[in-house]
Amino acid sequence: MTKAAVPAAARVLPSAAGMTVTVIEPEPQAPIGRLREWLTAEGLTVRMVRPEAGDRLPDLDELGDGLVVLGGPMSAHAEADHPWIAALRDLLHSVVEAQVPAVAICLGAQIAAEAIGGATAAPSPHGTERGVVELELTADAFTDPLFSEIVDESVRAAVRAGIPTHDGTRLPVLVSHDDGVVSLPETATLLASSAGAPVQAWRAGRLLALQHHPESTPERMERVESRTTAWKLGAVADVEELSRLSDADLPAEALAAGRRVRADAERAEPVVQAFGRALARVLARQVRAHRLRSASSDVRADVDA
Repeated sequence: MTKAAVPAAARVLPSAAGMTVTVIEPEPQAPIGRLREWLTAEGLTVRMVRPEAGDRLPDLDELGDGLVVLGGPMSAHAEADHPWIAALRDLLHSVVEAQVPAVAICLGAQIAAEAIGGATAAPSPHGTERGVVELELTADAFTDPLFSEIVDESVRAAVRAGIPTHDGTRLPVLVSHDDGVVSLPETATLLASSAGAPVQAWRAGRLLALQHHPESTPERMERVESRTTAWKLGAVADVEELSRLSDADLPAEALAAGRRVRADAERAEPVVQAFGRALARVLARQVRAHRLRSASSDVRADVDA
């Protein structure tokens, strides 16, 4: 019996085990962090791609079962200095068109917006956001097929921790960005804003885009804030030196700024962790569904052959 003659009922769809998600980490100063742990806990294999280290960006058919694009200090418009940005923009356009499950964070969200018809400003006309801010949820956030579960879990975590949510409409999140999306693609649904970023979270198809950083930690926020403050105080002549500075090299004012942000982030930790774990779970569920849809399409193609 040839392959084409095998009845569909006799075929076994591939197991969901061994699913791979490609994670594009533009810059080591904005690492995947604990998102790797959360994705792995959901049964996903994480494949890292680091374009600044010389890794080639994968084509659409090389992604595996899903995509995550992280943040970075460069602008979404800086392809002259970072040529991979143009390729990433094309890849994200293809990902949305092909309905591949994806999450885009900070820089990733900004590039994704431009990939499908939106616009990013560098710098944002609304100013810089760093530290802990309140995510202001839209009405669509509570019914969205991807985001609503994340919201529900995060609000429950806030209530348990005694963190105000304004009747479930606001959540604390970690932010660190100078640029921002200023115009959403027509196909996108706005899910959340903040005082300094009218576009904080949105979805287009199976792409969920976040300006904030669920993968970050209080320790990471402290480091970013202390070194950014040191830069603004003129403690170094070159921004590239910041990553090499130890705490002993920092002005007292910069250290104090970092400690304040860390304290705020530690208070928000229950919500940030709940959000991140739910995000990983929702992405894993979408990845499984995508795998099964692809397998079913292969089966139908074989039957029709």
